Amino acid sequence: MAKDEAGSGIPCCRRGHQSHPDLPKPPSWLHRWQPLPKVLGLMALMAAFASVRSLTLLPLIWALVAGLWSLSGLPCSLIAPQRCRDGLKRLAAPGLLVAGLMGILPFWAGETLLWRWGSLALRWEGLEMALRIGGRGLALFALTMLLLETTPMLELLAALRQLGIPDLLLELAWLTQRYLQEMAAQWEQMQRAARLRGWRPRGSLWRPGPALRQDLPFLAASVGTLLVRSYERSQRVYQALRLRGYGRAPLFPTAASRDPYSWAATALAVATAVLLRNADAALN
Repeated sequence: MAKDEAGSGIPCCRRGHQSHPDLPKPPSWLHRWQPLPKVLGLMALMAAFASVRSLTLLPLIWALVAGLWSLSGLPCSLIAPQRCRDGLKRLAAPGLLVAGLMGILPFWAGETLLWRWGSLALRWEGLEMALRIGGRGLALFALTMLLLETTPMLELLAALRQLGIPDLLLELAWLTQRYLQEMAAQWEQMQRAARLRGWRPRGSLWRPGPALRQDLPFLAASVGTLLVRSYERSQRVYQALRLRGYGRAPLFPTAASRDPYSWAATALAVATAVLLRNADAALN
């Protein structure tokens, strides 16, 4: 037993209030928010964000998103810049689409000229539309990420079942998610085995050329093998599900959400959504 400086014989792990750095952190408040109230509250905020037309409210919307993100404990903090960059990488795919749209609209839509250089003209109406679409779209995507990252998949599907979503659609969503995970694991295993046998990728989809054309036969054969293996795996998984009673009982049992704090948070989110909607109507 480790002793402290006074030789009291008290274990070091019980002294003071310092926590071990390797211990898991307690779940954040957004993780403890029950799935059904969370879905209702975030859906109300999404509906309010999608209906906002005034540019004046966009900073308020992003302030709300930033506040929810800080409550979630997800990686985007000022004390961990590398984790912040890793979290923002998730916005890359939809961000490219929104950025392309925002880059075209200011020079294509509208009549009020703000700046002209030759045949290139910047218009206020297009700029306003681009800012509105970009701000609302990224805010909605951030809320969707919060919902998916802070709610286990089965609990989320059970909450959607309570809202009246058909069981067939929920089961398809769950099986598709599991199937994609299985395909990704098999693809990584195949790539690892190929590298151990001496194969090295010579091209890239981002830099097409002769090197990529040399890799295409191997990649095509790998994809074909992956599809065959995935199909055989799906057949075995389905037979195992049938043997365990799949189809005889609901796959996602529902449980009543009786946490008063979760419903209070939902009421606060709905009230915020109503205030946003009224403020937008007043400004327009």
